[in-house]
Amino acid sequence: MNIRKVNQILTAFADSHRLRIINLLNEKELNVAEICQILHSTQPNISKHLTRLRLTGIVRDKRKGRYAYYYLIKPGNKFYKQLLSSITEELGDLEIFKKDIERLRKIERELEINKD
Repeated sequence: MNIRKVNQILTAFADSHRLRIINLLNEKELNVAEICQILHSTQPNISKHLTRLRLTGIVRDKRKGRYAYYYLIKPGNKFYKQLLSSITEELGDLEIFKKDIERLRKIERELEINKD
């Protein structure tokens, strides 16, 4: 890894929306609409943050039907692994992260109810 890549990763982690997205994607892969609903944000705003995370190599997407689902890349080097661990484990106790996960679980429950 070179200094430019380190700078890209640190810059990507230097935004609260991107940290929240990383926290959510650590739980499961999600599409833009789901992330927008959980974070109470707009599609253009979330797409902008996902593009930044994707270009940095932190997130990838895959198509399922007409939706793109985003997921975290498993860290390949020690530096990135430690940063990701700090966000997903150490910062997981932040109130805003907890609320985001609660909203994710609520959406999952609603989807299960609507399936039946």
